Amino acid sequence: MSAQSNTHRKTKIEVILEKKDGILWGIVEGKGNFIPTPYGKTKDEVIANLKDLVTDYQKHEGKKDPFWSKVKVNDMEIAVSYDLQAFFKEFNELKISSIAARAELNPSLVRQYATGNKFPSDDQVKKIQTAVKDLAKKLNGAVIYAQ
Repeated sequence: MSAQSNTHRKTKIEVILEKKDGILWGIVEGKGNFIPTPYGKTKDEVIANLKDLVTDYQKHEGKKDPFWSKVKVNDMEIAVSYDLQAFFKEFNELKISSIAARAELNPSLVRQYATGNKFPSDDQVKKIQTAVKDLAKKLNGAVIYAQ
């Protein structure tokens, strides 16, 4: 008798978080005709809202949807991307001036990106992302010693 595999592939859902009017909005694209747009005050609220939207869709008009009808809601692998406003809201522990310095950008310009008063070019976003990832590596390597 051969052993059967009980493993299944998780459905990967990519959510782009954007901050508008003090609320985080999730955008899920490229998954058939249903385009859920969850929202919330935090990333966790957006994800809970997304699960509720998908569950409701599956129970009603999405019963025969070729993509969404097969999604196991509580087993979705959710990958989150952020616009800069949402990023700095979610990671408010970060000092914008420190990230700007690491990215070699003007701190007031990065603050304007974080508030949505200005919008960065792709090049500016890459500089900020590199600065954040470099900081993450540095933090990951830090060891705190207690005497």
